[in-house]
Amino acid sequence: MRPYRLSPQAEQTLEEIIGWTIDQFGIDQAERYKNQLIERLSSLGNDELPHGKPCNILLAETRDVGDLEYYREGRHYIVYRNTGDGIFVLDFVHGSRHLEAILEELAQR
Repeated sequence: MRPYRLSPQAEQTLEEIIGWTIDQFGIDQAERYKNQLIERLSSLGNDELPHGKPCNILLAETRDVGDLEYYREGRHYIVYRNTGDGIFVLDFVHGSRHLEAILEELAQR
């Protein structure tokens, strides 16, 4: 099993997701969604199917974000890099946000 690590941005975003979900749907739903995201990270680290996809397929053909990968879980894209040490999660991005700009920024990290 390869471990996963969250960047400081991913940790902050996860906290914001949980806080928003508590406000909108209650603590039980927030806990379920958090567990759903964490379980997906574990399965990505374990190389279980389905696998993530290259983020480049989300962008116009003229743009390139290198080795970034994503997996869509619920309403969020989990954006990460596969490293020799495991999965490094850069951020959780809500599907309604401007993905191209966000992915270009994350690729610089």
